[in-house]
Amino acid sequence: MISAQDFSKRLLGYNVVDCEVRRRDFFYFIAREDYTQWTDWKEQGDYPSERSLYKRVLTFMSSKEPAKQWGHTTLKGFSRLTSGVSYSPKEQFIAGSLTGQIFALGSGDNEIQDEIGEKLRGTLERFATIDDELYVAGSGRMVGLRQGKNQWKWLSENVPYDMDSEVSTAGFDAIDGFSQEDIYAAGGKGDVWHYNGKIWRRVDFPSNVTIETMCCGADGRVYIGGYEGLTFVGRGDTWKPVKRREVIPLGFKDMVWYEDRVWCTNDNGVWWIINDEIVPADIPALAKVSSGNLSARDGVLLLAGFYGAAYLENGQWHQIFSYSEMVDRCKAEGLYDGILQARWHEFKD
Repeated sequence: MISAQDFSKRLLGYNVVDCEVRRRDFFYFIAREDYTQWTDWKEQGDYPSERSLYKRVLTFMSSKEPAKQWGHTTLKGFSRLTSGVSYSPKEQFIAGSLTGQIFALGSGDNEIQDEIGEKLRGTLERFATIDDELYVAGSGRMVGLRQGKNQWKWLSENVPYDMDSEVSTAGFDAIDGFSQEDIYAAGGKGDVWHYNGKIWRRVDFPSNVTIETMCCGADGRVYIGGYEGLTFVGRGDTWKPVKRREVIPLGFKDMVWYEDRVWCTNDNGVWWIINDEIVPADIPALAKVSSGNLSARDGVLLLAGFYGAAYLENGQWHQIFSYSEMVDRCKAEGLYDGILQARWHEFKD
């Protein structure tokens, strides 16, 4: 679903680090420059700063003719990015950096907007679309609702947080909700809170596991994933651990509900939660190679990572690209040489 020409122009030398489904035929990807592919990086004895690495926001619209399916915007000076999709007041993609830089794309916008770093009381960690509106969670127990360009309503300013004593044990690294009156935010070491649309309450969570992600499932329960895939399921103050057949080396980067189950992924693989047990997902190789990040919306599950991208619709997997296969195609078509040059000096702060 991508030509060698488009791949060499937009993705060669980059790793996909996040993805979003806007509609079943309209996807977004965030790609980060992979400095290990620079021809001279091993000679430097140092690593480039995160801000010096280019980031790209890529669009893919499968319903368009092949020559017009792909587009991208390059962002410079941004730290680590995460993303979300807002449907109100505009339908558009929003990317946010660790320090609160904001980029908006869609419905007539393609622009860098005002930073929100001062309000975060920490770092920007995660977006979530709840009732078609975009929420943001920050590491200092902060939650905000995006109401438009440069407009954020901060919902958790009265939630206590001590930056001196709680920085390693508390904070919101994940957020999701069933509605605007039923939102969960979590992070730190077992630091879980609930918002009923008016007030926040700390949840009696049974573990001090380092929390990394969560999902509010269509079964009415909340799934919270932590270190080494240790996962809990519950709601309110009632929780239980999800069974694991084996220790998972990395925590989950994303957890989403699709069709009748929770899907989980990290850079090493994809898992399902079925009958309150984590099991390896029975999916084809073209999907397994795309593990890393998940998004589900409008009947489509999108899976994308360092080594590829694929989506599931109506029970059928479709490969968008395999990174290694596309590199081989670029080489065969003479599109590889000259792309990854010795460019260290351009990115050094």
